[in-house]
Amino acid sequence: MPDTTATITALPDWLIRALADRKEHELHEKASKLRLVMDQAEKINRWLAEFGIEPVSPAGYDKFGNLQGAVLIGADYEEGTYEVRALWSQDDDAIELHTADWENDSTAFGRVRLLKSIGDVAAARHETPKFPARPRDFAAEARWAIDSLNVDRLNNGEVEAVVTALNGITAALLNLAQAGPRS
Repeated sequence: MPDTTATITALPDWLIRALADRKEHELHEKASKLRLVMDQAEKINRWLAEFGIEPVSPAGYDKFGNLQGAVLIGADYEEGTYEVRALWSQDDDAIELHTADWENDSTAFGRVRLLKSIGDVAAARHETPKFPARPRDFAAEARWAIDSLNVDRLNNGEVEAVVTALNGITAALLNLAQAGPRS
């Protein structure tokens, strides 16, 4: 019987080139993302200077290339105010102010308003962040509905027919929803 292990471990030249191309593409994507983050940090710091705001710590980025917002003012527990950070909003092309509720077990910063005047920072100190609701997964909900209406557990033939019809309609709608974006 011939030894096939040597032929399996050797990669074809085209695959070696493809892997190198993929690695180069990933490197370009990381560099592009880092340039974007560096640009956003520079914009935040420049805009804050234009407003005359000297942050506790300026905007920058961490060792993983993630944007670190500028800390404008810390929380004051006695006054009941929140820490305010400045981040960049690509959608609004402006600084957005974020706060975090220090009374929560897991501190998470969330947007409260855009920076339009220096008074927005003072107002933001009193605003609890409002996080958007997670998007609903309608397909998962429909599958759950199908599974919860189990025909095998029913003892009534007429109800079984209705449940089977509902399950079929739900499955058809799921199929249409998945096929919709492709057509």
